[in-house]
Amino acid sequence: MTKPDFSPDHHHINSLIVALLLGAIPHFIYQPFWVGLMFVVMISWRLLHSYRGWPLPVASRWLKVLHNGGAALTIVLIFTQFGLTIGRDSGAALLTIMLAFKVVEIRSLRDYYVSCFLGFFLVITNFFYSESLMMVVLMFAVIILLTSCLVSVNSSHDVQGIKQRLRLALKMVFQAMPVMLFLFLLFPRIPGPIWGLPKDANSAVTTTMTEQITLGEIPSGTGTSGISDSIQMGKISQLILSDETAFRVQFENDTIPPSSQLYWRGPVLWHTDGTVWSPLAPKHVNKQSPQITHSGSQFSYSMTLEPHNKRWLFALDFPTQKPTSFPSYLSSDGRLNSQSKIKNRSQYALSSSTDYRFNAEGDNNLWAALQLPKDKHPQTLALAEKWQQETDNKHDYIDRVLRFFNTQNFVYSLTPPQLSGDIVDMFLFDSREGFCEHYAASFTVLMRAADIPARIVTGYQGGDLNPVDNVLTVRQRDAHAWTEVWLKDRGWIRIDPTSAVSSQRVEQGISGLLPNERNSPRILSQSDALTELWQHMENNWDAFNNSWDIWVVGYGPQIQKQVLSKLGMNNPDWKKMTIWLASLLLLSGLVMVLASLYRRRDSDPAVALYQTFCRKMAKFGLTKHDYEGPHDFALRAQYVLPDYQLQIHQITTLYSHIRYRHEQPLLLEELAQKVKAFRPQK
Repeated sequence: MTKPDFSPDHHHINSLIVALLLGAIPHFIYQPFWVGLMFVVMISWRLLHSYRGWPLPVASRWLKVLHNGGAALTIVLIFTQFGLTIGRDSGAALLTIMLAFKVVEIRSLRDYYVSCFLGFFLVITNFFYSESLMMVVLMFAVIILLTSCLVSVNSSHDVQGIKQRLRLALKMVFQAMPVMLFLFLLFPRIPGPIWGLPKDANSAVTTTMTEQITLGEIPSGTGTSGISDSIQMGKISQLILSDETAFRVQFENDTIPPSSQLYWRGPVLWHTDGTVWSPLAPKHVNKQSPQITHSGSQFSYSMTLEPHNKRWLFALDFPTQKPTSFPSYLSSDGRLNSQSKIKNRSQYALSSSTDYRFNAEGDNNLWAALQLPKDKHPQTLALAEKWQQETDNKHDYIDRVLRFFNTQNFVYSLTPPQLSGDIVDMFLFDSREGFCEHYAASFTVLMRAADIPARIVTGYQGGDLNPVDNVLTVRQRDAHAWTEVWLKDRGWIRIDPTSAVSSQRVEQGISGLLPNERNSPRILSQSDALTELWQHMENNWDAFNNSWDIWVVGYGPQIQKQVLSKLGMNNPDWKKMTIWLASLLLLSGLVMVLASLYRRRDSDPAVALYQTFCRKMAKFGLTKHDYEGPHDFALRAQYVLPDYQLQIHQITTLYSHIRYRHEQPLLLEELAQKVKAFRPQK
């Protein structure tokens, strides 16, 4: 038991500072820069007191005023930065800074305890921002360090070796893991993230699909590295800058369609004013499922969709039905929608057929697929009129347009130039260098100019298959736009004009067009062997992370039922789970009590080492009697083993000093070495 008047010295406080600093480092990334700055300033003040003797706030009135003024300034900065809203960011910032202020004023054991326990709360706040495996490993290390700090100040000796502290802390944490596992598996789950606090999808997720295409305006900055609320000509091409995951797909029986059929359908865009493409008004797009006739093979798969703060879901074009276990609906223009915004990682199962007929009998919104703005695209309209006169039917006209893209000097570019004026005319007749949205938009205009209903579909095309777990990862860089045209008796047909310019984009995916430096670090990209090794390591890490995201981070009600059913709990509900959880916790407590009652080794490490010494002596028939003291036993052992008299004497003397003179910190390690080296032979 620690002495009542015990006051933590600088060794204890410095150990605590190391633990708290590791726990606060992630907040330096997530929080405004001044949060990290104030944390470092206050921690540095305490360290300078330890190593340079700088006075603390208690030393003088003006230092106390400086300390309290800094705390007041923190409150003002938090209100200025976050307003009056009490939320994740403001709460985490306040905890981080106030913890640093608390460390500066540690004077008593109580202050030390408060700082340690606040450190555990600091660990929790990091999971509000990231639940990645790397974050778990880092926070696990912080928990070990904080526990070792508590072990240190509660030791029966004034000093204890850091290795012994960490070993004991690690042992205590691992002993608690069975209880943690039972709670994780059996505690009734509710929909939402692990920590019950949804991510700020508006600010943290910038890689979102849009419902508009704005032609000609290339966005500035990197905040649009995902498809945002206004896609521009040139904006989708900015997605090659982002390797962020959009969603992952696991096909049943590992039956995956070829890359040329991997079109992941998203928002459908109809209206244009010559610059902006946007969807139909909600009154024109209802929740009645479209008329779909499927033929050929069907592909069943499960989707793990990253949060994007919109309602749309993605599906392999075209889904045979909406997900049965996810609240969603299929709109009349073929867009799969969630009933609520996707603010958390979501999972759903689907089946799709890549061979289908879509609204072949007609579509109530064909009028919108023929709309063109007045006094726009004069050169394009003139060209369309000329081609209409040269072709006999709509099929020939479509082929004529695709041949135009294929045979003229059009270039598929990842970095298209910025266009001005009449964007479509400028692209078709001047620059002829563009990304998928350039070709989809101009092709759609050419179709409508020839009285062929057409619309733009945005989504993703392709994906990267991980050979380790056969999971297809679709990233933001795989974002794509294509065109659908409506033909009588055939319905809506997908036509991708980009493939007429660059078939490699569709057949191999965007990864085949990216430089090697995007697939491996620049220093490794010069060697094929190193690039392959890096890719292999990356695939294994990605597969592991995917499993972590699904089975740990995404461990919600549905997965919990699946896991518990496999463990033998039929039709698990909250009552059954509560009974199981209570029973296992009681069983764990009983096991720990029995283990403590029947544990043979004394908790004192010196006693444990001496018992090891006695077991070695027992091999020679030398058993220590209960009435026999260490020195009497040593005399008897020296008589039987005269060649080891010195070693027996040294071990016994060290044990006596540690056990009865309380010199453990100085001699315990030496005793351990002597006992380990003691190997008597007859």
